Amino acid sequence: MRRPPTHGFTLLEIAVALAIVGMGAVTCLQLFSGSLRLQGRASRESRAVLAARGAMDALLFQPEIRDHSEERQSGEGYRIRILVRHAGEQEGLRKKELDFESEISLRYLQVEVAWQDGTGIKTYTLKSLRAAPEND
Repeated sequence: MRRPPTHGFTLLEIAVALAIVGMGAVTCLQLFSGSLRLQGRASRESRAVLAARGAMDALLFQPEIRDHSEERQSGEGYRIRILVRHAGEQEGLRKKELDFESEISLRYLQVEVAWQDGTGIKTYTLKSLRAAPEND
């Protein structure tokens, strides 16, 4: 006596197929959430760079600039530190290059932006030199 051929899948085959599909779905969801985290970090860093460039541009285009140091908090939660001082040997300038008699002096500008990231505090720093009228 012959059995008629069966059509379809056994319960074991269906369970194995569902397990494989489930592992694939979990892997895809983990990749997606990881990429969202990376995109968020990259976006936050890009906004920090824009904040630093904005602060540096403001320093570069001021008609008068005085030596000072300030720290402020931006609306997005970035801590912005600004330092303006006379340029010196720390910037690689030799003493004779600094001793020119003029009403113009060379200023060192530094803007540092710091923000909290998932892995700790991150910073982005811009440095520049600018010629400015002497304002003793």
